[in-house]
Amino acid sequence: MKSYLVIFVFLLAACLGIKAQPVLSFTKAVYTTGKDSLPYRLLYPLHYNKHKQYPLVLFLHGAGQRGTDNETQLTGVPKALTDTAGREKYPCFILIPQCPKNDVWVKFPHFPENIQTTELPTRSAQAALATLDSLIKQLPIDRKRVYITGYSMGGEGTFDLLTRRPHLFAAAIPICSVADTARARLIYQTPIWAFHGDQDDVNEVKYSRLMIAALKKFNGTPIYTEYPGLKHNIWSKAYNEPGLFEWLFEQRRRLF
Repeated sequence: MKSYLVIFVFLLAACLGIKAQPVLSFTKAVYTTGKDSLPYRLLYPLHYNKHKQYPLVLFLHGAGQRGTDNETQLTGVPKALTDTAGREKYPCFILIPQCPKNDVWVKFPHFPENIQTTELPTRSAQAALATLDSLIKQLPIDRKRVYITGYSMGGEGTFDLLTRRPHLFAAAIPICSVADTARARLIYQTPIWAFHGDQDDVNEVKYSRLMIAALKKFNGTPIYTEYPGLKHNIWSKAYNEPGLFEWLFEQRRRLF
């Protein structure tokens, strides 16, 4: 019965002139080490060829998508990378881990008094990096083209993981985030395009402004886009920014 329903849907779409979209096939898995485990989804490049090398994008979700269902973290994944045109234009792996509800991608123990992070990454951040390291060993991933992006809590994680492994990532897109400005010295040479709404009522815009200023203090050249009149929920707009992914996939990891 299910197969007949699928055929009917495609025939109906054809009759109505609707262009059917392919169903995305995100591999579902769990990374386990010791007592820790981290659910994740992985999208393979379109027309995948195991004899070719591909870039990888690590995507970090926000606080509202935490859990263990290995589904909710797909919310907010850039459509510019997952629709038909995007997958043709930017063939890449997309890794999407899911942080559990009792953890975060990065901790600011004394926030808002200061924005210093913990000495060590959180357990979920460590597991995300370990998952990435494992996949790099197993799959034909271009090690000079590993990228990281995320929004809200995931934007915070983007900056933090970047500072934990500055020689791993070729570029980063943090959105509406908070970051430890004292760690800017570790990543000022990494290409970064950051976004924030100037009316953000969750993570104040001042935090992105502070980090951008800190990066520039070390002669970094980050790109910063601030949306006037917009609040926290800007990631869809940011991921549709003209030229964003052309810029991202042009970046290659630099030798420091």
